[in-house]
Amino acid sequence: MAENKVQFQKGISLTEFLSKFGTEEQCRKALERAKWPHGFVCEECDHQSFCFIKSRNIYQCNRCKHQTTVTRNTIFHSTNLPLTVWFLAMYFITQCKNGISGLELMKHIGVSYKTAWRIRHKLMQVMMERDIRYKLMGLIEVDDAYLGGQRSDGKRGRGSENKQPIVAAVQVTLEYHPHYVKLSPVQSFTKKEIANWSKTNLDSGCYVVTDGLHCFDAFSNTTKHHASIPMKRDPKAGSRSYFKWVDTILGNVKNSITGTYRSRKDEYTARYLAEFQYRINRRFNLKTIFIGLLRASAQTAPLPGMLLRRAANST
Repeated sequence: MAENKVQFQKGISLTEFLSKFGTEEQCRKALERAKWPHGFVCEECDHQSFCFIKSRNIYQCNRCKHQTTVTRNTIFHSTNLPLTVWFLAMYFITQCKNGISGLELMKHIGVSYKTAWRIRHKLMQVMMERDIRYKLMGLIEVDDAYLGGQRSDGKRGRGSENKQPIVAAVQVTLEYHPHYVKLSPVQSFTKKEIANWSKTNLDSGCYVVTDGLHCFDAFSNTTKHHASIPMKRDPKAGSRSYFKWVDTILGNVKNSITGTYRSRKDEYTARYLAEFQYRINRRFNLKTIFIGLLRASAQTAPLPGMLLRRAANST
């Protein structure tokens, strides 16, 4: 069997990572490049000349004397943690295929569980905000799914109070290989909900293939073409699915959440899905995924405690 080039990527070894980002100065310089890719720009007057006050890690504009820090107005805003801790957390989150739980992250970076939770959720929010701007194009497989199981005293199946409905979509290439994915929690499977999801996540010129779920008829009005296959399984082929890649992705998502995180709250489902989605959409080059997350973190607005929880609830 031929070796899968994606699965057998070397990625970034821990030794290599520490050689590049093992000190606070190295991390500050890297964040500086991510925040100001074309050089320092003053937030007040747009001037580009500055002086650096090393004793306080302050950047001061030479024109208006406005002072700022490299973490100001980023996801690291007002952090009391060393940047080396943040960078190490980003390393483990991006390099672990199935993600890393808050408990494991706590042990790896040497912080309390509460701090590890906040770091993870802030970085997951960065991932979610970065990918929400992109839309799938071309040929797309779409399916419905549920996360969670029924309560012991509750309903079974789709009516279970303990299940979170989600929509999964996979953009496939002409050679029928999976390229990009979209994973989103929804309130319910109605035509209105699916139409709104489609307008946000799919290009209007795409071709969508779904099963016969009634709400998916909404794609006929929001995309160029919609093909509905009433039976999800081929009666002649038995276990072979008409929707190979979207079924595979959903299986991996459920295994990741169950195996890595053990459980999750419905209000944070969007973030858990965004983390998985972010990694799989960038799986072709593990060498660059860390730097990509760093750049996105430098461009994401601050997320203080209460807003961190409200942002998840409102997504």
